[in-house]
Amino acid sequence: MEQVTKNVYTETKIRGCNPSVVLTREGAVFIDTAQWITQLLEMRKFALDRGPIKALINTEPHIDHIFGNHWFAGECPVIAHENLEKSFWKIPPAFNQTTYEYSLDVIKRQDPGSLSLMPAEKDYILNTPTVTFSDRLFFKLGDHEFRCYYTPGHSDANISVLVPKERVVFVGDSVFSGCQIWLHTVDFDALFRTLNFLSRLEVDYIVPGHGPVIKPGELKYQTAFLHDWLSAVADGIAKGWDKEECVKRISFADRCPVDIGQEDAMDYIQTHNVRMTYDYLINNQ
Repeated sequence: MEQVTKNVYTETKIRGCNPSVVLTREGAVFIDTAQWITQLLEMRKFALDRGPIKALINTEPHIDHIFGNHWFAGECPVIAHENLEKSFWKIPPAFNQTTYEYSLDVIKRQDPGSLSLMPAEKDYILNTPTVTFSDRLFFKLGDHEFRCYYTPGHSDANISVLVPKERVVFVGDSVFSGCQIWLHTVDFDALFRTLNFLSRLEVDYIVPGHGPVIKPGELKYQTAFLHDWLSAVADGIAKGWDKEECVKRISFADRCPVDIGQEDAMDYIQTHNVRMTYDYLINNQ
């Protein structure tokens, strides 16, 4: 794991989201969970060696953020936005698998040493949120305050978690750092508002959903990437291209890689990014 501050640790070098842990004098708070069981259990041991696990916060409903909730069942409250449960444990239909089959396939291919630790489907505990909120939720643990804010855009359930004492904010998939951005469930207007809100926070570090930890000034690159998508598709529409013609002709695949372990998703990302952007532009003419 990478130590971001004295009490904040994150893992940015495995497939899936950047699972993180904040240590307090009363115990640990996990923010999202690893999609690799090996890393998940290592992070749990790291935290438990220093005290109890007091809370798990899910920043969004997508599987790479909530896969590991099973291993926290009955141990601590799960905190998330009230919209999270309606899309919890669901994957895009294009994957042609159940969510369990998809997760099992990831383990088989990328974390095979932990395959024996994967529970059978009938024994898998989804461990959905037990504490939800609509706009914001603040709580204290030891001498740390955790400020959870509703920051939609990537999905309608995304939140960000500010830890003022550490001057760190965990933003989930509102930010993809140095890798392809997924727009398959995007609300552009909400995401621009979220990025503006995040830019005004007094922090030293931003932990994105994917890619390396960044400084606040680097948020501008995420905003620029969104504008590039909008501009490219708008140019296509101006040339008279329909949606499928835009899909054929527009791609940012050469701009940056997909995050670790998801290289096979490049075509899916480009195709769905174009379609979502096209629909947004057509519906807001």
